[in-house]
Amino acid sequence: MDQTKKPRRRLNILTRTARTKRIFARLREGWAYDDIAKEERLSAERVRQIVGQVLENRVLDRGEDHAHLQLERLRPALRLAGEAVARGELKAIGPLIKLIDRLDKHQGAIVKPFAYTADHRKRLLDKLNFMAANLASDDEDPVLKSEPDEPGREEAAPLGEEAGPQDFFARDLPVTT
Repeated sequence: MDQTKKPRRRLNILTRTARTKRIFARLREGWAYDDIAKEERLSAERVRQIVGQVLENRVLDRGEDHAHLQLERLRPALRLAGEAVARGELKAIGPLIKLIDRLDKHQGAIVKPFAYTADHRKRLLDKLNFMAANLASDDEDPVLKSEPDEPGREEAAPLGEEAGPQDFFARDLPVTT
């Protein structure tokens, strides 16, 4: 009496998808690969292969989309931890700090750091020099006291290297007298 196993029926796409969903649901519940394999009548190695294939073939979100998703998922926990700290529960301080750390991590993926160029640095230095010159002078600001009939005053303010501190904002903002 030869007892041979009947070959298993091949799974179609629907039953294979249902099996994969069951495997991942059990993984989320904390089941071990061996337990899942017994329940699905597979080997533990085959369960690992199925999980590996699914994870390898999944479509990943862009960094920004993933960060937005994580921020939305952290928001309720942050609210609860903040309320617990507000009630005076000292045990909630640790989780709150961890949540803030996670928020900072994901926020960094969304907010692009601002890169200063040479033009930005030059404009900042010009503004600082303008402010320093105005603080150092005891006179009133010549831009504010300018009169149309003042001798020696040109119509257009000089730009660039020959511009003085009083002319710095004149090119950006109109001066009203």
